[in-house]
Amino acid sequence: MDDLSADRGRAALRSGRKPRPFRRGQHLITAGTPSEEVLLLESGLVKVVLPTAGTREPITGLYGPGDLLGDIGVTSGAPRSAHVIALVAGTALHVAGRHFLALRDDDPDVRRLVDETWRKRQRKADENHLRQMRTGAARVAMCLLSWAREFGVEIDSGLELRGVSQQDLSHTVAMSVKTVEPVLHVLRGHGLLRTGRLWYRLPDPVRLGHFIASAGGTN
Repeated sequence: MDDLSADRGRAALRSGRKPRPFRRGQHLITAGTPSEEVLLLESGLVKVVLPTAGTREPITGLYGPGDLLGDIGVTSGAPRSAHVIALVAGTALHVAGRHFLALRDDDPDVRRLVDETWRKRQRKADENHLRQMRTGAARVAMCLLSWAREFGVEIDSGLELRGVSQQDLSHTVAMSVKTVEPVLHVLRGHGLLRTGRLWYRLPDPVRLGHFIASAGGTN
């Protein structure tokens, strides 16, 4: 019932609007700018990046079709606190902030969508916290498995994730690229992972889950 209600909320946001295309690498939202609209992703894949003074900018999560972005800034009236950058080209609906707030106040299905969005973000934050407590190998494997299950496509008996670079992976798991590479080598050596430019293939997600369970405890 909740899923149907959230879907009706998405339909309300879509009413009378056409999605706009975006390309890989494009900033859909830029930190520090006014929060004037919300985005509903229709296709593609994006990352949410926290700006820092250092060279490593933490990635707090990936988002795909059906996800709502920018609502916190519009609701609070505060400037954008993060960048939203496209990993895979796609389309998004742009809904003016005032119109979004009116729909949220008047339409229970839009409120349900907002509630679902906040719960999903909290779940991602909890997963990130638990993942950071694991050893490096388990941390990388957990991240890839979670992303592939949510955003990947079925390939034979496995899953394939596209658009994510090794740097994106390292910034998400709070490890350097030089530290992540040996972990990927181990996963490839066990037949749990195949990689190419901007793609990761998990031939057997169940086996990868077993690897994570046996990969050691916390750091």
